[in-house]
Amino acid sequence: MMSTNPVTPRVEIRSLSKRFGSVSALEEIDLTLGENEFVSLVGVSGCGKSTLLSIIAGLTEPTTGEVIVSGEPVTGPGRDRGVVFQHATLLPWLTARKNVEFALRGEPLTATQRSEVAREHLELVGLLGFEDHYPAQLSGGMQQRVALARSLSYRPEILLMDEPFGALDALTRHEMQELLTEVWETHRLTVLFVTHDIEEAVYISDRVMTMTPRPGRIHTQVEVDLPRPRRLEMQSHPRFIELSSHLLKSIRGVPSTKATATKVTSGTPLPSSVHPTEPRTAADFVDSQALGTFLTDLVRANSENPPGREGEAAQLIAERLARCGLDVELHEVEPGRPNVVAVLHGESEECLLFNGHVDTVAIGDLGLWTTDPLGGEIIDGKVYGRGTCDMKGGLAAMVAAIEAIVKAEVPRHRSLMLTAVIDEEVWFKGTQALINAGTLKNCTQAIVGEPTSLQVASALQGAAEFTAVVRGRSSHTGMAERGDNAIVKMTTIVAALQEYHESLRGLGATLGFPHDPSVNLGVIEGGVGVTFVPDTCRIAFDRQVFPGEDIEEVISEVRRIFAKVCADNDIDADLVCEQSFSPWQAGEDSTLAEGLERAHHEVTGTTAESALFRGYCEVELLARQGITGAVYGPGDLTQAHSPDEYVPLSEVETAAKVYAIVGESFLRTRSLSEYTKRK
Repeated sequence: MMSTNPVTPRVEIRSLSKRFGSVSALEEIDLTLGENEFVSLVGVSGCGKSTLLSIIAGLTEPTTGEVIVSGEPVTGPGRDRGVVFQHATLLPWLTARKNVEFALRGEPLTATQRSEVAREHLELVGLLGFEDHYPAQLSGGMQQRVALARSLSYRPEILLMDEPFGALDALTRHEMQELLTEVWETHRLTVLFVTHDIEEAVYISDRVMTMTPRPGRIHTQVEVDLPRPRRLEMQSHPRFIELSSHLLKSIRGVPSTKATATKVTSGTPLPSSVHPTEPRTAADFVDSQALGTFLTDLVRANSENPPGREGEAAQLIAERLARCGLDVELHEVEPGRPNVVAVLHGESEECLLFNGHVDTVAIGDLGLWTTDPLGGEIIDGKVYGRGTCDMKGGLAAMVAAIEAIVKAEVPRHRSLMLTAVIDEEVWFKGTQALINAGTLKNCTQAIVGEPTSLQVASALQGAAEFTAVVRGRSSHTGMAERGDNAIVKMTTIVAALQEYHESLRGLGATLGFPHDPSVNLGVIEGGVGVTFVPDTCRIAFDRQVFPGEDIEEVISEVRRIFAKVCADNDIDADLVCEQSFSPWQAGEDSTLAEGLERAHHEVTGTTAESALFRGYCEVELLARQGITGAVYGPGDLTQAHSPDEYVPLSEVETAAKVYAIVGESFLRTRSLSEYTKRK
């Protein structure tokens, strides 16, 4: 699958390097783009993709090396290169047509000719009828269509695209990918496309290149030998999956560089305000008052995702644990988005992992809140605010447990690690980055502090998330018979999905659970106005998957149902599985689950119920790495993501004590390798 250089070069990059002060962004880049070739550049954030594209565009000068376009060196911007950015950057006071005409001012055209060229290119991107709309009247996808039309209008030889669909929702992004491939297949030109999305890159490209981070270098080049023209259903083809998997392994195989880790110094040690007269366990050292204060501080540090602003909360956790004497680092996954990695070292490197996520979902409509979503107010023993339940309550309890273990001076035959990660609410980039870097290689057991109402969850339901697009034909509603209403066609698919949902009743009991898997329609979009027959309709839905079911079989089942309803009703539609999360269940002999149950009984005098965790969390991702896990944390999952989200402070304190007991037990027990060495 390795690429060879194209025969006819359009762009040649020779020994290119770029430094920003003392930081090397790009180093020794050698690259050739062939005439009419579509190439995508993929890599983690900060690897230099956009910097490389900016140098080719002539917007940034290289430190060393050169870029040759059609045999001439690049010395600045030129009309032989069109650029499309992540955001449309349209002039808000100009209509769609006038925005395109603005790009044609340097061409030898009359005003009438400019208007005709603008109209032609707006038609090319599917915006006929919207020429006189202003940007504020257009959706994000439509604005990007205008930006594409603008860049194509002056007929550049090369089109440079910097994550142009990154800010769009999944449904619109797929629509734009399909449009771009159709435009390129009709009007061939050389394209360099920067993206984070591997499947997007494989779908649209002739060749995909991956980059290593800091400094950026070309790591892998892969030819995409899928036939053209391409349609979205091709993404289920085995060859497509094989190419995507190969590229993902390539990116994950790039070793993490230590330069991304920032050491957090200890500062002033934490005072000990708890002095039990006859301490029995580390749980006796949990400081309830300090725990409540710290949780309030965490809630006040806004960490909504998107957009992904975990930095302040991560810093609070890092500084707190550094003051306890732990070895603490901030590992920046994306700019301003660090993971916290804190280790309490023992004689053996074998670690018990406390894992929690720093990010929260968006606050949402403030009018639905009766408390300050970033206030961390304590009312009737409950802490209110976004993320209190999911899962800053669990994180605060884990930090308090480690503080208590340190204060109790527990003998440490083994080690503890706490990871407070970014992006659990969206793509799990934080934990995946730790896995890729080998940070968790010494972890053998993991407690994930998601809200379980202090039940021990040793099973997890998974999910497959889908988007579907139905295509019809637009017309004026005065002549509606000339159209083909995509929304009406979509209702047939929705009815079939609801019938599928009903068919799952009783499956949960068969699998040994008190609830049933479900199909939920989460998004429906279609049409642009009451006077138009809608030509497209889009939905997003998911199928929850229980332990005992096979995720791939479930995805195939959904595809079969979708294909049948479309064939039976002559519906032109596409279905894409956006992402899937496998269900998980711990083995019956899970010592970690048993340890949590014993510790819960010791703290509360009651028996902890065993539960199925009914949301996705990273315990399954960790299990794939051979790390035995369990989910246990304060708060009711029904509170997560809701207005007036709260967590009972008493549950946070209980969780902290349970974590402390389990952590102490792990530290006091010698590892098998230690026993072997002593014998």
